[in-house]
Amino acid sequence: MASAEPRALELLSRPILGQLGFIGLDGYPHVLAVWFAFRDGEVLVASRPGEYKCRSLRADGRAALTVSTPEWPYLMVTAVGDALVEPLPEPERKELIGELCHSYLGREQGDRYYEKWSKGGHPGDGELIRLRPRKIRFYDISGG
Repeated sequence: MASAEPRALELLSRPILGQLGFIGLDGYPHVLAVWFAFRDGEVLVASRPGEYKCRSLRADGRAALTVSTPEWPYLMVTAVGDALVEPLPEPERKELIGELCHSYLGREQGDRYYEKWSKGGHPGDGELIRLRPRKIRFYDISGG
């Protein structure tokens, strides 16, 4: 894992939407908002199989994730590194999606979202984006 100061690790552990940046198949930068989990120094993003972001990251694994607080004091973390895309079997996918639902939405609303997601045709095998940061930077952009 890239070395990072404790404030960066704490921010990566909070349920803040991440902005995943990657080079698209068209050669241009793309950025998508994602739910993610930060585990053992890696950023984990679950995806449906064959999504554009996964196809793009297979072609060029360079990626970045940025998270920032939406309120004062403004804090930001960037994690830049190499992303791998690997199969995510349905049981593990459901477990990760359930964890993310509860982390981002709380127990009750997370349960409702997960139930809707499950009935909406999303379960099945998926793909896991595993971003392994080379650099993790913390910024206090509040002026403090």
